[in-house]
Amino acid sequence: MPERIYVKDRTFVDKTGRSRIFHGVNLVCKDKSKGYVDEWNRFDFEELSRLGFNLVRLGIFWDGLEPEPNKYDDYYLNKIEALLDLCAEYDIYVLLDMHQDLYSVRYSDGAPEWATFTDSLPEPEKGFVWSDAYLNNEAIQHAFDHFWANDPAPDGVGLQDHFAKCWQYVAQRFGSKPNVLGYDLFNEPFPGTVSTSIFRKLLTTFSNLESKISGKPPKSLEEIVAMFFSEQGRIKALKLFDDKHLYKSFVSAAESCVVEFDTKVLVPFYERVAKAIRSVTSEGILFLENNYFSNIGIQSGLKPITVDNEREKLQAFAPHGYDLVVDTPFYEHLASENRVSIIFENHYAVQQRLNMPVVVGEWGGFGALNNKNILHHCLFLLDLFDSYGWSFTYWAWNRKESSSYATTMLLKRDYPKAIAGDLIYFKYDPTTSSFFMEWDANASVGTPTVICLPEGLRGRKVKVSPSSMWNLEDINGTLHLTIKTAQSGRHTLTLE
Repeated sequence: MPERIYVKDRTFVDKTGRSRIFHGVNLVCKDKSKGYVDEWNRFDFEELSRLGFNLVRLGIFWDGLEPEPNKYDDYYLNKIEALLDLCAEYDIYVLLDMHQDLYSVRYSDGAPEWATFTDSLPEPEKGFVWSDAYLNNEAIQHAFDHFWANDPAPDGVGLQDHFAKCWQYVAQRFGSKPNVLGYDLFNEPFPGTVSTSIFRKLLTTFSNLESKISGKPPKSLEEIVAMFFSEQGRIKALKLFDDKHLYKSFVSAAESCVVEFDTKVLVPFYERVAKAIRSVTSEGILFLENNYFSNIGIQSGLKPITVDNEREKLQAFAPHGYDLVVDTPFYEHLASENRVSIIFENHYAVQQRLNMPVVVGEWGGFGALNNKNILHHCLFLLDLFDSYGWSFTYWAWNRKESSSYATTMLLKRDYPKAIAGDLIYFKYDPTTSSFFMEWDANASVGTPTVICLPEGLRGRKVKVSPSSMWNLEDINGTLHLTIKTAQSGRHTLTLE
C-alpha cells in the first residue's frame, strides 16, 4: 500500500527518506451527464499499474462538488473515494486536480452556473482552436475577473471563499488517505481581462520580429490578430518560431505582465485556499500551477506560499507545457523541440527559484497521432523530464483507447520509483533497451532502491557498482528491480 509522501527541497521523499519519482496520466471526465466520473474500474487501474504508472492526476469539478452554494454532493465524493481506494490497491498515488476549461460549466467545465458572472456579455463563438475563447471572448474573461476579485456569490459570500471552502470539504474527506499525493489547487489559472494586454504585447512582439526578418514594415495590431486566428496565419507564426532565440524573445516580451498577475493575484489566491485546507489537515502536498500564459513558456512569477506567515512545508510546482500546435490539425507535422525546450527551460528556472519538486501536470495531448515526428517529439520530452529528475502526468488517458496508442508504448519506460539516497542522473534508451542510473546511496535509509521495469529485463544483464544485493520482484504484474546498498556513496546501475 502507498505510504505518505513529503517534500525535501526539490525532491519528493517518503517517510524513510528515499527520493521518489512518479510517472502517470491524467484521468479527467468533463461530462456533466456522467457526473464527472467515467466508468473507470479495477481493470483500468490494473492496466495503468502494468504499464508502470504510479500516479493519476484525477480531475474533480467545482460544479460537481458544490452544485448549489454551501451544498456539497457527497454522492459525487463517494465515487471519487471509490477511485482513490482502487488506486491504493495498485500502489497508485492520486493528485486531486480542481479542473476547469473556459472557467465554467456554461462554456466547458469548472465553476457552477451560480458562480459564473459575465456581465451579460456575448457568449463565445466556436474558434479555430477551442482555447482561443480565452483570448477573444469577453464573457469568459469577465467571469475570471469576478472570481479573482472575490466578488460575492448569490448568498453574499465571496466566490474565492466558496472555492476555498469547497477544497476544505474535499481535504477533510480525503486528507487521511496516504495515497492522496496532494491537491492541485486550480487548473491553468487564466488572468481574465488582463490577458488582453498580455496577448497584445505578444502579438506586437511577433509583428516586430517578423518585420526584422522580412525587411517589411510591421503589421498593424488588427492584421496580426486576424492572422493569429486564421489557420494559415498560425502556420506562418509557427514556422517563424521554430527558432529558440526568436521564441525566447517572443515569450520574454510579456513576462512583466504575467509576473504582476502571479504575485498580486494568483499567489494570494493560493494562500487563501491553502489556509482553508490546512485548517482541516496537515497532510497532502499543495501543488501550485503556473497561469495559462506560462504554458507557452512565459516565465512564471509564482512565489512559495505561506500559511500563518510561515512557508508551507508541503508544496510543489505543477507546471504545464504544450507546444503551440497542440489541439490544431497540424500538431502531427509541426511540433517543435525548439519551442518546448524553451517552455521547460523556463519552468526549470522557476523550480530552482521556488526550491520545490515538480510534477509536470499536463503535457503531450498526442492522442492517436503516431507519425515519426510525433514519436520523436514525445521521446524528446520524456528524456527532458528525466534529465531534470521530474515527475509527470501525461495528458490524457482515455478508456479503451490509450493502451493501443503508439505514444503509450513510449510512456511505458524504465525509471527509478524510489532511491535510497540522492539521485544524480538516470537515462533510458528505448532503442537499445538500455538503462543507466547514478546515485549517492545512503545505507542508513534501510529501505531499498526500486527501479520500475514495465517491459521486464528482456535479456538485459544487471550490473550494480559497487557490488550490491539486488532482487527482482513482481508488483501488481510489473517487474521491479530492488537494490540494497551495504555502503553509502556513489553507486551506478547499468541494464544492457
